[in-house]
Amino acid sequence: MKLLGKSKIMKHRVKPEITYPLIRLPQSEVNLAGEVAHIFKTEYNGKPVYVISLDEEFNAELKVTQQETNSNLELRIEALEKKLNKHLESENKDNKRNGPAEIRTQDPRRVKAMS
Repeated sequence: MKLLGKSKIMKHRVKPEITYPLIRLPQSEVNLAGEVAHIFKTEYNGKPVYVISLDEEFNAELKVTQQETNSNLELRIEALEKKLNKHLESENKDNKRNGPAEIRTQDPRRVKAMS
């Protein structure tokens, strides 16, 4: 299975009392316009999964190949991001202690210069 994109589910109101959910396919699939689509619904990890098929005889059993664990590279990147965030937070704390926030009066004209 290949991800083509994402689309927000919109409401299509035909009449005041009739509303349909509407999903747009990517523009790359424009050649499917006018075809009859068969829609199947199943569940994966407690969430609904919809499969659109042009074949009515579609076997609705899906083999999901999504990785459920992060790869080694992803884990390393996450660790680096955490270290960078900690470093930036500690640097911001140091700047706050030594900057104008440390001075009781915020008006620099009232502060005597130390030399």
